[in-house]
Amino acid sequence: MAILLFILVRLLLGANDLPAIKGYDFASKKNLQHKLPRELSEASGLSFTKDGRLLCHNDEQGVVYEVDYHTGQISSRFYLGKFLVYRGDLEGIAARGDTIFMTNSSGTILRFLRGKDGEKVAFQTFKTPLSARNDVEGLVYDPVTDCLLLACKDEASADYKNPLPIDQKAIYAFSLKTYKMLSKPRFLIPTLKIIAATREKEFCPSAIERHPRTGHFFVLAARGNALVEIDANGNLIGASSLPQAANPQPEGLAIAPDGTIIICNEGQGKAKVGKLNLYTPK
Repeated sequence: MAILLFILVRLLLGANDLPAIKGYDFASKKNLQHKLPRELSEASGLSFTKDGRLLCHNDEQGVVYEVDYHTGQISSRFYLGKFLVYRGDLEGIAARGDTIFMTNSSGTILRFLRGKDGEKVAFQTFKTPLSARNDVEGLVYDPVTDCLLLACKDEASADYKNPLPIDQKAIYAFSLKTYKMLSKPRFLIPTLKIIAATREKEFCPSAIERHPRTGHFFVLAARGNALVEIDANGNLIGASSLPQAANPQPEGLAIAPDGTIIICNEGQGKAKVGKLNLYTPK
């Protein structure tokens, strides 16, 4: 049944309607790859600070790491919580100046200042209408609208009395002026069109990032092994499948000032070693 549905989708939508993402070769075996230290075996979120430092975190403990993406080595780390380190299903990280934000899978947002190496920092939390049913997995700061964007892996609807189509994935905006989430999604991503273009069986977002040069947004999917580019209005620009051998569990996404796309993979197999894959623009 699933195969027949897949074929029907391809016939209806056409495999060539959505081109591959331009400017990057995700199939290349020559891209740089760095192993992460064992304490980042479950690396989940990535984000660049304004001064070009790459922040990374695991998905179960509130520890923020600064990672040298040229080597994969940890430069420093600090902890969320003055007394007890925060524990929870942390899924995304974003930076706005010296302020850092994180989200858990239920859509609760954490706000704190970047700490020094070994420092314990206080944090605040902000609830949103989202829940575990939405399964928030991605977070990015949009400087144009001064909002955080939250990408949902599962259900698109925040209001279950007004459900959205099941073939769409939602990205919501959380205003940093009002500290409230906008009721309607900022973007709705048509998954069937992406499936037809990438030949994958699904597309469930695991990260979102804004390209510093184009202002476009890139949405990563661990379930679906694909990367999608959309413009600031939410229009699909391109979609590329990611080779599973190089990206077995792509959970984190960041884009360097020079346009290099960095994909973070959780550790797989006995070794449980997380990896960074770097894709430089052509």
